[in-house]
Order: sequence, then C-alpha cells, then structure tokens
Amino acid sequence: MIKLIKKLIKKKIFKKIDYYFAKNIAKKYELLLLITATYISFLNRQGYTFLSLKKIKKNKIFSKEIIHKIKNIKNIKKELLKSDAVGNKDKNFPLILDGKNLYLNKIWIIERKILKFLTYKYTLKEYNLHQWKIILKNKFFKKSHIEQKIAILLCLLNKFTIILGSPGTGKTQLISKIIYFFIQISKKKKILLTSPTGKASSILIESVKKNKYLLNIKNKYKKYIPNSAFTIHDLFKINNYYTNNFFNRAKKIHYDLLIIDESSMIDIFMLEKIIDSSNQNGQIIFLGDHNQLPSINNGSFLQDIFSIYKETKNQEIYVKLINFIKKKFSKLNKKNITKKVFILKKRYRFKKKSNINQCSKIIKKFKQKQIKNIFNNKFNNIKFSVINKSYFSYKNMIKKIFKMYKNYWKMIFNKYSYKKILKYFNKIRILCILKKGMFGVQGINKIFKKMIFKKYFIKSEKKNKWYIGKPIMILKNNKNIKLFNGSIGITLLDKKKKMKIFFLMNNGEIKNIPINLLPKYKTTWAITIHKSQGSEFNKINIIFPLKINKIMSREIIYTAITRSKKKIHIFSKKSVFFKTASNKIIRKSGFIKNLKI
Repeated sequence: MIKLIKKLIKKKIFKKIDYYFAKNIAKKYELLLLITATYISFLNRQGYTFLSLKKIKKNKIFSKEIIHKIKNIKNIKKELLKSDAVGNKDKNFPLILDGKNLYLNKIWIIERKILKFLTYKYTLKEYNLHQWKIILKNKFFKKSHIEQKIAILLCLLNKFTIILGSPGTGKTQLISKIIYFFIQISKKKKILLTSPTGKASSILIESVKKNKYLLNIKNKYKKYIPNSAFTIHDLFKINNYYTNNFFNRAKKIHYDLLIIDESSMIDIFMLEKIIDSSNQNGQIIFLGDHNQLPSINNGSFLQDIFSIYKETKNQEIYVKLINFIKKKFSKLNKKNITKKVFILKKRYRFKKKSNINQCSKIIKKFKQKQIKNIFNNKFNNIKFSVINKSYFSYKNMIKKIFKMYKNYWKMIFNKYSYKKILKYFNKIRILCILKKGMFGVQGINKIFKKMIFKKYFIKSEKKNKWYIGKPIMILKNNKNIKLFNGSIGITLLDKKKKMKIFFLMNNGEIKNIPINLLPKYKTTWAITIHKSQGSEFNKINIIFPLKINKIMSREIIYTAITRSKKKIHIFSKKSVFFKTASNKIIRKSGFIKNLKI
C-alpha cells in the first residue's frame, strides 16, 4: 500500500505532505486508514471539506490494486472506527466520522458551528405598517424595482440574509438602498461594510459614497452612513490560517448591520471568524454571485446555499410580503415569508439580448449546442480565435492583443493627462487562467516587455526593470498610502521628469508613489481570472492554455466573461474551451443535508 501511495506522489496526484499526515496518525497495519487519511488531506488542499465513504471505491485517483484492496473490506466505516485516530462525532480524534462522511477534526467542528448559526431561531424587532410603507411607497423605486423592494424587506425581517445575483443585477446599488432604509426604519447606527479583498472593499465604499440615495438622506442620519469599508481579514483580525493566532477565540465586534460583498470568495475559515465575532443583535447580509469562482480555501458557501434553495416567483413573494406586513404578522406562516435567500434576476447593465449576457448563460447552464455559436463567432461583441502549438499561432495571438494597447501608447507619447491614461488602461485587460507558461501571466508579461522595447524604443531604468508605461498591481494592502491588494498603477514621468508610479484612486484623485516606497507588486499587462474577481472592464482578452489544467472549470470561464461590459476576445483550442466549460466545481459541504433556509 505504501509503495502504491508513493507512486501516486511521483505522478504528482498526492503530495508528500498528504502521505506524512496519514503516516503520522495511522499505525503500520492500518492500511485503510493510511489511504483514506492521505486522500482526505489531498481533498482538503483542493478545497473540499470531507471525504464521502460512498464514493471512495469508485474513485479514479487510486490504482486498481488499491481499489481492489478497499473493495475486499465489507464495512469501511466499521473498519475505520477500530482505529484510535477515528471517532464518531468526538472532538478528541484527529478524524471524525459523521454519517458516511470523513472529516479532519477542525473542519468538522467549523461545519457544525456554521450549521448552528444558519439554523438558530433568532428574535428580531418587529415594525409597524407605517414603517413598512416607507419602503413600499418610496419614490426611489420604479415599477421595475420590485426585486429590490423584496430584498430590502427580507433583510429587515431576518438575522441574516443571502442575496445572490449575476453581474449587472444591481447588487452595488442595492447595498446603498439597504443602508438607507436600515437607517431610516431600524435606526441602525453602526453599519459595517466588508469584502474579501482590498480592491473590492475600496470599490464598495466609493460606490456607497457616490450613491444618490444616500446623498438625499436627512442630515441627522448622515453620520450613520459608513465612510470606510474593510477587508474581512482586517475587520476580523485574520492574519494567517495556520498560525496559533487564527485558532484563538475571536473577539466580538459590535455592529447593528454587517454587509459582506463578494461572498462567493468566503471560505469556511472566514465564515467561522464572522460567526464567532458576530454579536447577538446584529444583522448580517451576504451578497455575491454563486456562479463565480468559489473560495481558494475550503468550502463554497454560496454554492452550498444555492444547492438547497427552493425558488419562488418574485411576484408571489412580494404579494405574500405585503399581506404579511398589513396583517402585522398574524395568522401567517412566517417560514414561508421570511426567506433568507433571494436571487436578483433583472439585469440593469446588460439588455436581455446582450451578447455577453447570452454567452454567460450558455456557459452557466453548459448549453453544448450553443457553445458552437461562440466558436463560429455568431456573437458580434465576442470573438473566438483558435490557437495551437505553432510559434506562428502564438505570435499572431500576441500581435492581436498588442494592438489593443495602440491608443494607450499614443496617449503616453502625446503626454495626455495622468487621469486619462489611467482611465484608458483600466478599461482594458488581458485575463489568463494560469500564472506560469507561455499562455500564463508570467509568459504574457515577459513577451509584452520584449515587444514594447522593440516597437517603441522605450528607455528603461534599473537593469530594464522599470520603463515608461509599465503597469503594476499591488499585492499587499498598505493603509498608510491607501493602496490595496489589486490596486493598479502605471509608471510615468512626474513634472520633474522622475519616474514614479501613478494611481487613480476611487475618489477620482491621482496619487503618485516613488518606486522605492511601493508595497509588494507585480507587472500586470496580464492578470489571472482569480485576481479579476470584483473588477469590470470594457474590453478583455481571455487566454487559455493548450492543455487542460486541474483548476480549469465552468466557473472560471463564467467569471472571465462577466468581467467585460462591451467586448471579449477568447484565444483557445476548441477542445480545451469545451472541456473547461463541461467541468463544474462541485464542493458541497456536509452540513447542507441538515440545512433548511
């Protein structure tokens, strides 16, 4: 058995860390435990929370010899429970068996905590009809805004509410309206805004500050409007998942309302911190798109919730809510009214017949026949170019992408204002699936540098490291200079002809930073699709590698496509694109079988 596992390590299916973990808890004769512990360690690194014993005999990762030995064991569950390392819902064992699901101890504890939070019966303040009318008859709403009314009503009725919606469904605008009505009706004083990334947090707070609904609020309430947004790591003091600090008991954070944007990126460790830090009376609203890429670490919170969500027609919910309010909660089943999950469907950014909207639906639902329309360039604003192994194909692709920056260089050489140059650059982007390789971020950035030097005779400084026009992305938050992970800067000359990095801040101001004072950064002609989450561009180029990689999935295509507002150019082999679209990430947590919301 050990030799077979080592073969899988050589094939780079497992890693040594998986085997060492298993070896540490399994005795020499416990061969079943050795293989299951190795596999559960592997699964946890892939973002899954448990190993299903039902599926273990069908697993394609193991060799035929391992499968044969496991099949000879009549009752895998009983065999595992014979070990001192496996317990049945007992906190003192490294591995926990819950039904037919095998967990790492710490993951099982977190899942139980999440389940308790989501199913606990909370008591909230009730409002009178006059207060509800403030929402129902407000002049801010048009006839087409029925979804927004429902969402706000549900947010007021629940301890926590989960609002799902694709890009363009008005989630950001809805946040401002939620804040407005919570202040007006609930008299909520402490409202906190947070998001998993610094870039998303800065975009969130600026959109709230500029929103006309909040600008019209009465002066006595203006002081309650949030003037800053936090990353989840900063707000809940998450430094590192694997340090002692992470496992320390969380301190309670006082708030009346906590709004969490881009919730698709939340993993179970983040969610545990949010739960541990939440106060009894505070309300929480999660917003996000469950079709986007899930969290990098364990769990997929929004996908879990959506998988058990039973959809109801919006008009039906609205009528029930109005009746519910008018009858002052009497003789009505609250469970049918106070839904904790709501999906925004109406799109404001895209028209129904929008090419990008249609394409995103094709990918989301994996409509196989219609994918051919993408390949055959049937959509005006979406172009598909086939690539192959040849140098000519690669060179042709780079030339096409490089042309997209023609106006960018024109603006630099003609000395346009810093703001115009930055605004233009932030409207276009190259998105890659991989970091490494010719078709990855590093390869594209490298080839772009060579082409720039050759075509534009750019002079560089510090051994070709810095040159005029070089774009960078900040990788680490720096509160002192107000730059966040994801902030984009461009290398330009200041008035004294000194090379500095210029940033367009969310408030419209231009900030320039000396090169030697920059936080951690990287060149960013191209970025990964993961890094693009939460951002929007007018034009994007999406580059696929020539071979399928384990991280390639339907969600990665959907996330990439929905970053664009106007035009998309896809470079891929048809077979690679199709296989990627067919591969859906399924990361269900164990707690959802007991969850009803």
